[in-house]
Amino acid sequence: MNSTSSNKGSKAAIIILALLLIGTLFYSYQMHQESNATEALLENEKTEVLRNLENMSSLYNEANADNEVANEKLIEAQARLKALMAELKSSKSSVSALLKYKKKFFELESEMEVLLDENATLKFQNALLETSLDSTQVQLSSQLASNTVLSEQNLRLSETVDAAKKLTVERLNAYGVIQRRSGKLVPTTRASRVDNLRICYSVPSNLLTETGDKKYFVQVIDPNLSVIGSNTPVQFDEDILKYSYVSAFTYNNELLDVCDFVSAEEGDYEKGVYSVNVFDQNVLISSSTFTLK
Repeated sequence: MNSTSSNKGSKAAIIILALLLIGTLFYSYQMHQESNATEALLENEKTEVLRNLENMSSLYNEANADNEVANEKLIEAQARLKALMAELKSSKSSVSALLKYKKKFFELESEMEVLLDENATLKFQNALLETSLDSTQVQLSSQLASNTVLSEQNLRLSETVDAAKKLTVERLNAYGVIQRRSGKLVPTTRASRVDNLRICYSVPSNLLTETGDKKYFVQVIDPNLSVIGSNTPVQFDEDILKYSYVSAFTYNNELLDVCDFVSAEEGDYEKGVYSVNVFDQNVLISSSTFTLK
């Protein structure tokens, strides 16, 4: 009877050990499967981050290709991006490493958005300034036929323009007005009816320009080639500019419309073509003409 009990106990122990072994093997298998799944997931995440970084690098390539002059900020940012891609490719897949690279990716993505916006703004401003400069040259050529001395002076001044750093003037418009007792202004082209000349222009939005008080020198030339208004001379290096009045305004990087008045010293206005020139210091930035009959 003791022998039978002993055999039963041995069989039970063997069964328990077998079950434990099976459980251990099953647990090891499950852990192995989970480890493989985790490793595959991390590799997929790593591949996705690399793909996003490559897309970002392509955007930088396109932005640099569009620029006639190299943008140092874009070049430096792309160099850091390529260094991060090389580091990620050679790194081991782990949760902590992947989180680190994802964080760096989001930081570079935010920086890229700012840099590309700045680059687009610079391209727009440069195109606008080039158009303004072309228009100025055409109008200077026209003025040369009627006033050799003044137009040669304006041409020398315009050749020194540094368009990329200066504000521009758009929609320069000048005309005669009748001023009613009520203060109402009535435009007129009849020289005998003119009380004042009104000069208006727009200063476009320019995020590159510092805000604050600005001023332009405005020159109004009558049909006799005389500067009307204050006719005040101002010295710029070797050049002397006679201007009609100073147009002052406060600039806050937003589109601004500016209007001023100028009057002939004698109070009478000649019939004929009048020229209006706007100068930023010694730089001619806009010109226009109007006629009184």
